[in-house]
Amino acid sequence: MIRFSVIIPTLNRPQRLAACLQSFTGLDYPGDAWELIVVNDGGERSFAALTPALLEELPLTLLNVKHGGPARARNAGEKIARGEFLAFTDDDCLVESGWLQAFEVGFSELPCAALGGQTLNPYPRNIPAETWSHYMDYVRQVLMRDTDDNLLLLLSNNAAYRRAVFNTLGGFDETFPLAAAEDTEFGYRLVGSGYRQEYYPAARVWHHHKNTYWGYLKQQIRYGRGDYYYRRAQNSHDYPRISQEKATFCSNMRRLWAFADSIHAPLSMRSLLLSTPFAFKAGFNFEQFSNRTQH
Repeated sequence: MIRFSVIIPTLNRPQRLAACLQSFTGLDYPGDAWELIVVNDGGERSFAALTPALLEELPLTLLNVKHGGPARARNAGEKIARGEFLAFTDDDCLVESGWLQAFEVGFSELPCAALGGQTLNPYPRNIPAETWSHYMDYVRQVLMRDTDDNLLLLLSNNAAYRRAVFNTLGGFDETFPLAAAEDTEFGYRLVGSGYRQEYYPAARVWHHHKNTYWGYLKQQIRYGRGDYYYRRAQNSHDYPRISQEKATFCSNMRRLWAFADSIHAPLSMRSLLLSTPFAFKAGFNFEQFSNRTQH
């Protein structure tokens, strides 16, 4: 019986994908209880680095789909999945040996529809990568909570769902064209529909995304662009409503400054942290303007 279907979207990053899949060869989980589905989101080179030995060693299905973004690719993987649970990660991540076992324990202990694992940074001396790791702690602890303290966001590079709930909610919103905010939207919809999700740090992956300062800001701009589609989805009249504290931009900046103080952030990291909301807002404004001019 298949317990977990692991789904990974990928697009023209063959070396990263090969390294990711190699990490699954050390997975400490019964071989007949999980499957691995890799969905090529329209890339020409996505599977180029996969060796016959690697393909033979893993319970692997390779799926090619027309390019439509990671949300659509993940949903395509779910359509052929056989597991009771769906576990998602990305092609630039390496899973720890106990990853699926941790999710197994988590779902047995917690009455949750979804669990989000811990994403570790393998580049502690890289300030942008370390800043991103700390900022996601801030998002999880402060920004993405409703007034009942429910967590609204699970990062899609390390999350698992009860498949029945995933299907009931219709999966990820395929109108999201970017790898940005589709996981935010799904989490908001999940909690708003009466289900619960929790952070479960025992399920760990390493996110191999070494970054530059400008690369970090470009990433935040992209997330801001994704937020445009998230806000557009929320404006639908039948969208589930959540009670969430309304904070101004200035109050968010004050909270972010206090968070930087709490982690004793050096000046370079503090500067990036405080630049994050500006880059995010710039991305949102860009996408909003682009959509207005197209219509």
